Amino acid sequence: MQIVSRPKKEEEHTLIAQSSGKQQNIKQQTKYNTLMRIAFISDIHGNKPALEAVLEDIQQVGVDNIICLGDIANGGPSPAECIDIVRNLDCPTVQGNHELYLLDKSLSNGSSTCPSWGSARWAHAQLKPEHLTYIANLPYKYELNSEDGAPATCVHASFYSQFSGFQADTSEEEMALYMDGHDNLTLFCAHIHCQLYRKWSNSWIINVGSVGMPLDGTPEAKYAIATRGKTSWNIEFRHVTYNVDLVMQEFDRSGLQEAGGLITAVFRYQILTGQPVLAQFLLSMQKFAEERGQPISKIYADLPVPAYAQQFMTR
Repeated sequence: MQIVSRPKKEEEHTLIAQSSGKQQNIKQQTKYNTLMRIAFISDIHGNKPALEAVLEDIQQVGVDNIICLGDIANGGPSPAECIDIVRNLDCPTVQGNHELYLLDKSLSNGSSTCPSWGSARWAHAQLKPEHLTYIANLPYKYELNSEDGAPATCVHASFYSQFSGFQADTSEEEMALYMDGHDNLTLFCAHIHCQLYRKWSNSWIINVGSVGMPLDGTPEAKYAIATRGKTSWNIEFRHVTYNVDLVMQEFDRSGLQEAGGLITAVFRYQILTGQPVLAQFLLSMQKFAEERGQPISKIYADLPVPAYAQQFMTR
C-alpha cells in the first residue's frame, strides 16, 4: 500500500522495543517534523476487508507513518493475509494478547482439544512458520521519542499486561495498576475495541479503537491519526465504512465457521453489529459448566445458542 507522505525534514528518532522483559534500542532514520502524522491501527482480528478499507483511507488522507498495536490475525477468516499485509507495511508493531493465543502461550487448560478454542486452532493452522516467527518476535511496547516533538509510548493494552486495557470507567486504583509506575507521557493503546481519550494524573491515554471488530455499537472500522506537536499530540478518531458482507461470506467460504462453531458465530455477530456480546457469552458458558459440574470441553456442544448467533450456525 502506497502511503501519501507530507513534506518532512530529516531527523533521527529512537524506537525502544521491549519484549519478554528485555530492552533493545533500535535506531531508525526517519524524515519528519513536529507536525508528523501517524496512523495507529489495531485489533484487526483477521478481518481483511476492514484492514484494506482502513489502509485505503490512510492513503487518501496522507500520513507519515503507521504503527500497529497488535491482535492482527485471530478471530476472523483471513489470519495469514492480515499478517502479510501488516508485515509488508514494514511499520512498528507490538504484540497483542491474540498473538499469544496463536503462539499457544496464554490459552486455558485444554486449549488443544476444547471446542471453545476451535477458532484459535483454525487460525494457527492457516499460518506458516514465517508468520509465527513474525508474531513471536513482536515487542511488548514501542517508545517513540525525539529531541523535536512530543514523546509517546505504544502498547497493546497497558504497561501492566496485554490482557488489561483502559476503559472509560476504569477505577483510579486500576488505572494506577495498569500504568505500572509510569506517568508524564502519552500512551497509545488498544485491546478494548473502543476509542478513548482519557486524562490520568499527568498522562493522556489514547485508545485507537479496532479495525476489524469494533465494540462501540457500530460496525465501521476504527483507527486514529495523531499529529505530533512539540509538547502534545492532536488526536483524530476515524471511522471507515466497508463491505461487512465480504467478511461474513469469507467466514463460511474459508471453513472458519465450521471449525470455530459457536464462539465464531459470536465473533461474527460482533463484527456485523459492533455489539459487545462476547464477554457475556463467556460468563454464561462458565456458569453453564459450573452448574453441571463439568469442564467447558464437556458441555460446549450442549450450550444454548444465543438468538443473535443462530443465523451463523452450521450445526
